[in-house]
Amino acid sequence: MDNDYHNLGNSLQESGKFNEAVAAYKQAVELNPNFSWSHHGLGDVLLKLEQWEEAVCAYRKTVELNPDFSWSYHNLGDALLKLERWEDAVTAYRCEIALNSDFAWSFCNLGDALTQLKYWDEAIAAYLKAVQIDGDLPGIYDKLGYALRQTESDLKSVLQKCQLQVTRENQVFYLDLARNLGKYDRPNSAIILYNILLTIVPDSAVVSAELEQLLKQQKKCVSTLASARATVAQKPDDCWSYYNLGAVLSHQKYGEEAQAAFLQAIAINPDIPWWFYYNLWEVLVKQNKLDEVENLYRGVIAAKPEAFWPYLNLGEALTRQGKITNAIDCYRTVSFKQTFAYLVAKKPEHWNLKSVKAPNFIIIGSQRCGTTSLYTYLAQHPQILTPIKKEMDFFSWHFDRGIDWYLAHFPPMPVGEQFLTGEASPSYFDCREAPERLYSAFPEVKLVVLLRNPVDRAISQFYRLTELNWEVRSFDRAISDEIERLNQNPAYIIGEEPGNYLARGRYIEFIKNWLAFFPREQLLVLKSEDLYAGAAATVSQVLEFLDLPEYQLPEYQNANPGSYQPINESVRDCLSDYFKPYNQELEEYLGRKFDWE
Repeated sequence: MDNDYHNLGNSLQESGKFNEAVAAYKQAVELNPNFSWSHHGLGDVLLKLEQWEEAVCAYRKTVELNPDFSWSYHNLGDALLKLERWEDAVTAYRCEIALNSDFAWSFCNLGDALTQLKYWDEAIAAYLKAVQIDGDLPGIYDKLGYALRQTESDLKSVLQKCQLQVTRENQVFYLDLARNLGKYDRPNSAIILYNILLTIVPDSAVVSAELEQLLKQQKKCVSTLASARATVAQKPDDCWSYYNLGAVLSHQKYGEEAQAAFLQAIAINPDIPWWFYYNLWEVLVKQNKLDEVENLYRGVIAAKPEAFWPYLNLGEALTRQGKITNAIDCYRTVSFKQTFAYLVAKKPEHWNLKSVKAPNFIIIGSQRCGTTSLYTYLAQHPQILTPIKKEMDFFSWHFDRGIDWYLAHFPPMPVGEQFLTGEASPSYFDCREAPERLYSAFPEVKLVVLLRNPVDRAISQFYRLTELNWEVRSFDRAISDEIERLNQNPAYIIGEEPGNYLARGRYIEFIKNWLAFFPREQLLVLKSEDLYAGAAATVSQVLEFLDLPEYQLPEYQNANPGSYQPINESVRDCLSDYFKPYNQELEEYLGRKFDWE
């Protein structure tokens, strides 16, 4: 009978019915308290339910009954990490490693616990072992580099203390480690390793050349940081000087200083669209400063209840704290403010407003192809009411926030009036999951996509990210890094991180994905070069697609221009060759010419 309950628990766990699985495992334990597997299964389900204390109890009983099963120690360590019981977590992972020393995550998680305890030498040893087992472990070089930076000891003595000496026999491993530390923005640690390698192989041209290149890069980083600090000293009341300093500091992994700079930027001018600067929020999340931001914005709103941007920024802080319901209230408040201001300016009468159930259109991309300009032109049409953000990135990066969160950004619409609304999130176009998600929610929405010569798009994106201090590499380095990544993983999934200059330009892959869900007549594909050459004609084409009357603007200014020096012709030719087969396939698939050179 006890086995029946245990097997039932396994079945329920596999089908995702975790609460029912807990009940089954508990029944099995009650009938046979000495069967370790039931305790282990119970621990697994409690771990998934994030009931950390109960999971710890279940795993402790498991290892008491069966001290030779390494996986129970590992999961016990994971639960203890969640509870921030660092010493106990270290003990659990060490017990696991004694039984199974080939699992990279065990050493990585052990390193995390040791890092929290500031046992730097031991943490370095754990992370190095994790790298030896699996050099592709997510975040491992970042963690190792952080630990290396904290120790005051000479790295060579640290390695010796950990019994991890660099020798001729293992030089390839440490050379690869140095390269990865450099690639993952941990140049100080990489430089130390290169110098150690040169004591082992002093005549190595490869090590010398790579070290020289890294030293040049580091000199540039030092210069960039010094310049950002000088700007703050010259303009201590300018929010952007602090924002740029924070961006530089965050790139160079000075998290605490970066958050202080970002907070100062917000404090100087809280009434601007800080919601857009994702790197700012990324640092504030990592440094646990969202409560401080929330309190700051609540104070601003209390003093200026008529404000617009502070509500939106507060919504962003609440969203990232997981306070979605409260965030939705902020977004609805500011959506109403925006719509009411627009309608009162048009007609001073009472309006009957209702919530939007679905957007009428979405500009889905692509990045740096003119989406901001097109959206700006459409927003001036008298029958289009815009949401409080141009870009919500909901169907790409923030789908877990829920459809109510998404719809709260849209304006309440006047009953009986012919208004349309829509957004523009360029991240949708190259997100593999976005078409299915969007079709499941709004199958009748009309979609607009702008495509630009992928060579120009890549260059423009690079310089835009450089301008924002989101990209610190040279263009050549960024492209070579991406080629290496795509060669290693051709099915690489584009994420929120900077880069993807090549992957985003392989338009045919994404067009096929969208047309696998949406009928062709719901997707308007435009050429960016046509928009730049004659914006009025392109806007007319879009208005016809949306069944809206013609509307001419007095002028059509580029809303998001970029300026940069022309790149080397040989680099441009290389990019053209890379994109040529993708462009040809796109033209054949859509039955039209783009004439990109």
